[in-house]
Amino acid sequence: MNSRNQPPEMVEFAMTTWRELDAGDDEHVGVFDPDTLEGLPVPAQRLLSAALPTGAPLDRVARLQMTGEIKLGSWWLRFTARQILWAGVGFVWAPVVGGRIIRFVGADALGPDTARLEFRFHDLFPVVRATGPDVARSAAGRLAAETVAWLPQQLTPQAGARWEPIDDRCAAVTLDAAGRDVRVEVAVDPVGRLEWVGIQRWKDSAKPPAEVPFGGSMHSVFRHSSGVGIAGSGTVGWEWHTPDQADGEFFRYRITDVSFGVAPETNAQLSSPQG
Repeated sequence: MNSRNQPPEMVEFAMTTWRELDAGDDEHVGVFDPDTLEGLPVPAQRLLSAALPTGAPLDRVARLQMTGEIKLGSWWLRFTARQILWAGVGFVWAPVVGGRIIRFVGADALGPDTARLEFRFHDLFPVVRATGPDVARSAAGRLAAETVAWLPQQLTPQAGARWEPIDDRCAAVTLDAAGRDVRVEVAVDPVGRLEWVGIQRWKDSAKPPAEVPFGGSMHSVFRHSSGVGIAGSGTVGWEWHTPDQADGEFFRYRITDVSFGVAPETNAQLSSPQG
């Protein structure tokens, strides 16, 4: 991967994982056939029909740019970030958080071999550093939830997604996430827009450590010029759909660009936000 595809500020372990994910998806992908939606739960049919035009490549990799706010303690700090997401395999989220006085650089990464989280104050002094099985378990939940939000191509029966009905508004999809089956519940509005996703995600800081309700609401659609629609903005947090949901919110985002497939320099198409 060349320097123009990689975020300019990234800790070393994340650079390695980014390169692995960026180079890994070189197999032929099929194209979306709407006839394969027959028999799926009605909310799944609405979601995929709205998100995917007929003939869209069933890409497994998305590269995203975003802005937003993240909650650290009681403070909300602005961030800009780039992310690579390979469905079923891993991700790297590489933000710059804060401004000139309070500033953190780091990454949250899940790769083929390991998961790791590290952030540094002004890119000098580590303030958060974690790795190991619990980090990987939690990261697999994130991978599945973000695949639903940002890679609808991988929610199709053609890609191996397994759907089950809940009601007329909600359904659940089970995805492979780094070797783990993760069940993601979704709500879809009448025109096919994704309203929210929810999972049970491992939280090592829970007392005791346990799977905790986790999810996010989607406020808009970001439409790639190919016609593929993804979650364009929203909020994310722990204690999803519990009385503590408001206190658990820690992340607000807005997508500013996305590309799909194996080579961003050959797949760079103009994209635009859609409310």
